[in-house]
Amino acid sequence: MNAIKAVIWDLSGVVLHTIKGTFNSLLAERLGAPLNDIERLMSSVENKLWDMGEIDDDTFYTFLLKELNMPMEKKSVLRKFVLEDFYIDQEILAYTKKIRKSFTTVLLTNFPAHMHDFMKTDWIVDGAFDHIIASCDVKLLKPDPAIYTLTLARIGCRAEETVFIDDQEINVKTAQKLGINGIVYQSQTQAINDLEAVLQK
Repeated sequence: MNAIKAVIWDLSGVVLHTIKGTFNSLLAERLGAPLNDIERLMSSVENKLWDMGEIDDDTFYTFLLKELNMPMEKKSVLRKFVLEDFYIDQEILAYTKKIRKSFTTVLLTNFPAHMHDFMKTDWIVDGAFDHIIASCDVKLLKPDPAIYTLTLARIGCRAEETVFIDDQEINVKTAQKLGINGIVYQSQTQAINDLEAVLQK
């Protein structure tokens, strides 16, 4: 096994978490909408366009509320949700800052463009990541193999020199097919312990 040179983290569900439940379940609760409708809409083409920065927040919120037959006034609920109902895992952040002394650290995320503003205000990750590669900037989405190839090129590492942590198994499996070491995030402790085991080999 080649020595690991870079650690690649997913954002939502790994470094960034909802204050309770999942993104979809909490959004359904905040809007008073059926969970199956939220799950359908968050798997839509429009959601992918939002994550790739092809449509802005207001356009996506309009689409969402129209599909749910809800008044446009509920955009205020959505704006509050995307900012206030999430938190950065400070222990993961501190751990990432510590290992950054020895490894290149990367954030690889499917996320809309508002991420950049929020990271300057509420989701502050200063000093943790050498590279932030977001779908809204590169116009690619996990698990498209192209986003992993682009990431490797940007950080100057071979696949086998990297390890990737994501809470979505399909994203990890796609990375592994390219030769990237993969860890499926289930909990903070599990992810750090599994990562330590890989880094110490």
